[in-house]
Amino acid sequence: MPLFGRWLGSGLAKVALRAIDRLKRKEDLTADEEYAVERLCSWLARVQGADPLLDEALDDAQREFLLSYRLPAPEADTPGGGRRSIARTAPRQYILPARSGARTPRGSCGSAADLAAAGGEPSRHSSEEGEALLGTNDPEVERMLRALEDWEAFDVFRLAELTDGRPLQTVALGLLRRRGLLARLCLPEDRLRNFLADVEEAYHPGNPYHNSTHAADVVQALGAMLAADSFSRQLSDLEQLAVILAAAVHDVGHPGVNNDFLIRTQSEAAVAYNDQSINENMHGAAAFKLLAKKENNFLSRFSEEDYRFVRRLIIRIILATDMARHTDGLEDFAASLRLWGPDLGAWTPDKRTAALQLVVHAADISNPARPLPLCRRWGQKVHDELFAQGDKEAALGLAVSFICDRRRASVPQSQLTFVEYVVKPCFSTLGELAPNFVAKNHTDCIL
Repeated sequence: MPLFGRWLGSGLAKVALRAIDRLKRKEDLTADEEYAVERLCSWLARVQGADPLLDEALDDAQREFLLSYRLPAPEADTPGGGRRSIARTAPRQYILPARSGARTPRGSCGSAADLAAAGGEPSRHSSEEGEALLGTNDPEVERMLRALEDWEAFDVFRLAELTDGRPLQTVALGLLRRRGLLARLCLPEDRLRNFLADVEEAYHPGNPYHNSTHAADVVQALGAMLAADSFSRQLSDLEQLAVILAAAVHDVGHPGVNNDFLIRTQSEAAVAYNDQSINENMHGAAAFKLLAKKENNFLSRFSEEDYRFVRRLIIRIILATDMARHTDGLEDFAASLRLWGPDLGAWTPDKRTAALQLVVHAADISNPARPLPLCRRWGQKVHDELFAQGDKEAALGLAVSFICDRRRASVPQSQLTFVEYVVKPCFSTLGELAPNFVAKNHTDCIL
């Protein structure tokens, strides 16, 4: 495999081999060493551990260390507020290992369709519910949960600090509660908590941008949209559940590099997904593999029809977050608006999906429309991750993508270009469906 030999001679491989040579404790690896070792693990899996170049590069002790490489298991809150260790059974890779679990027997709640048909207004979030989310009575956390649908008052970075790096669990569970979905769909909260904890743990905290704080920010942006405009009242409970879950898992397991990088390096994910929406396909697969764990499967009581509906909608929404689909998504949505108007009740089921895809996509790229301090912070994080990719490209001997070249790319100019050609057209189109959100939430800075 010529490309593998070339990689073994790269600076990135040297970082990995130095870490393995010292047999450093896994928890002592730096972010760069972690990434380098993961790439070496990836190559080892591809060549089945039998490439002669590996035999020359690794001795038996190093090979054993590499094959047993695991990241340290972080702790997460249990439903009662205690701590539990989340054991990782495989190294972080672009495709998470399959994990299956038997479904629990159907309870007495009835099918999700029956529950959704019962309707009812979303429940309001009480301070007692705020305490239940984290098992804490921290007044600042409670205040933030009460502002969960407030575009300007909510600061996801502060919430990340208050929750010890677990904002996604807090925001996702809080929004599901706020909209009354736990009660109306009879979702088992212990399993939902387990699922959200595993999802958050599967996000790579070393990524400057694509981490669980970004996912929490997208979920909160979605919640602000749903609260601001009447279109949310035209959505079924299953549709609301699907969009919230899709926002929560839309980047789970993101490797910190874009699809083009995965294609150019012939990654196993690019091979698995035929160079098509690689990261997005991986995110969807990873999310449902985590859901398949018995202790996580909070949808086990759904009928087969309801489960398939939610699964299909989540997958389609995640795939639509691929920036390569941006223009097609806007054009599809705009065509439906011209044909049927903004009343989603008149749209066909397939076109309703297109509307929900746009809503989550808009939430995903909404950080330039945040209040200026948050906007600036997100913009820097985006480029920190892009520049880190450029460094990896250079280490592999690849041409460095212009936007990833820290020596040439301008952060302000790149952000302005993104706003002008991506965010502005998206929010202008979204304004037909969500006029209050677009008009009131500081989007005048981009429109």
